[in-house]
Amino acid sequence: MRRVGDISQIGGVRQYRLDGGMGDTVPAVDLDTGSGLRFTVLPSRGLDISGAWYRGTPLAYRTPTGDVHGGRYEPEGQEWIRTTVLGLLVTGGLTNAGDPVNDENGAEGLHGRVSNLAASNVWADGAWDGDDYHMWIRGRVRQAILYGENLELVRRIETSLGSKAIEIHDEVTNLGHRSQHMMILYHMNPGHPLLDEGARFHVNSTTHQFHDEYPGANPEGWEIYKGPSPDWQVQVIFHDVKAESDGTVRAAFVNRGLGDGLGLGFTWNKRQLPILNHWKNTTPGDYVTGIEPGNCTVAGRTRNRADGRLRILEPGETQCFDVRIEVLDGADEIDPFVALVGA
Repeated sequence: MRRVGDISQIGGVRQYRLDGGMGDTVPAVDLDTGSGLRFTVLPSRGLDISGAWYRGTPLAYRTPTGDVHGGRYEPEGQEWIRTTVLGLLVTGGLTNAGDPVNDENGAEGLHGRVSNLAASNVWADGAWDGDDYHMWIRGRVRQAILYGENLELVRRIETSLGSKAIEIHDEVTNLGHRSQHMMILYHMNPGHPLLDEGARFHVNSTTHQFHDEYPGANPEGWEIYKGPSPDWQVQVIFHDVKAESDGTVRAAFVNRGLGDGLGLGFTWNKRQLPILNHWKNTTPGDYVTGIEPGNCTVAGRTRNRADGRLRILEPGETQCFDVRIEVLDGADEIDPFVALVGA
């Protein structure tokens, strides 16, 4: 600080609002670590992470919709895709994640409502702790309806000056007075140029099963990526990932042909998020992949209930979820992380 007048010269937290178009008035928060990692959080979109860049290189796919105001959400069927930018992280839940559903609990569209709900009590800031400058954004997202669910997601996203990692800590509480099913999905979406010919997904998958509603199932080469192809058939794969003794799971998406090698490392706990959903959709323009740990598969609520995977929160019960995303810059960072993945 003896060399600058304000932390904003080298990093920090910046709040603003989007102007014009489908995202008019949407509040946004940029967190810039000064290491080259910069990312945008949208408080009115479930505190999801919209864009993310490392040294000017985009890390995440963005749909042609751009950042859309959550009030424009179309909940029917697959219409969720009309108002999602995907970005680095979009959250599925909290009472449905994945395929649309119409059951005894009512109709709910693709990936549920939570990513279109605005947070309250939002606090975005940074502060020194000794020689470390920490940055965070925190808020509460309530999904509730009269005679139905009353769930609250408390999310804290944090990083620090000089860091290349994003830490996400979520707490979901049943504030209602009846037992409530709860589904949550961390839909993380690497895009070009990280996603390109020769990119590879590293995961220690003890078993993997293809979603039977997609015709593109191919048991060979699911971990390798090719360039955009108009003949590509979407693949969705459910992985049972090997965990360490404490439940820690790691996976990496790596492009060794990009500069000296660039990747994203993902860490979570299998006890919290037992299923890894893996989406490959590499048609031209829709060139994206999804790394999606969840407490469910993306087969939707009905299928998860039938498979015995539907999580129930009792009144007053809270469940915590922790996800870490980190940039892997060059072989010196990629190789050790991939060795920890074990695949």
